[in-house]
Amino acid sequence: MSTPISDAELIVRFEKRDESALSELYDRYVNAAYGLALRTLEDQDAAQEVVQDAFLKIWNNPRSFDPGRASFAAFFMTMVRNLSIDTLRKRKYEGDIYNEEGELLPFEDPNLSLQERAELDALGYRVRQALSQLSEAHRETVERAYFKGQSREEIAEAMGVPIGTVKSRLKYALDRLRAGLKGIADEV
Repeated sequence: MSTPISDAELIVRFEKRDESALSELYDRYVNAAYGLALRTLEDQDAAQEVVQDAFLKIWNNPRSFDPGRASFAAFFMTMVRNLSIDTLRKRKYEGDIYNEEGELLPFEDPNLSLQERAELDALGYRVRQALSQLSEAHRETVERAYFKGQSREEIAEAMGVPIGTVKSRLKYALDRLRAGLKGIADEV
């Protein structure tokens, strides 16, 4: 059995325009990336487009990934999250995606296979479990920042707390989530 090729090695192959490297990274991260985009956007088509855009950005600029700063998984998932939030913010100006209670409207995803649904459900369960270990204030802060795309200032205003408190809550919560979700990138 051969040793799996690292993400950093695949990125080096990107620079040589090796499409098989793109294919391998795609296979490794597409489900997790799609799950994150879908959770944020709640729209199958938009989530697929965000994931495709993220892979295209990496393909067009492989040097944007610096293995000295973060793992590829962390770098890529951050990119997907940021693109998802950008899409969500654009949508706020294009139409209403929230119900009367201010919650995102749900979008069904009829094209997922049973295996894909099971993988997304398992990933979602792990994330929900990790979030449930946080206090209500920490959980709300994380949800506002990462799933609603609110800025620290918007969170502070909505929750009636200073910006410093928001920053502290986010740091604490993300450290706890990181510990609770350790190894998740290896599983997806």
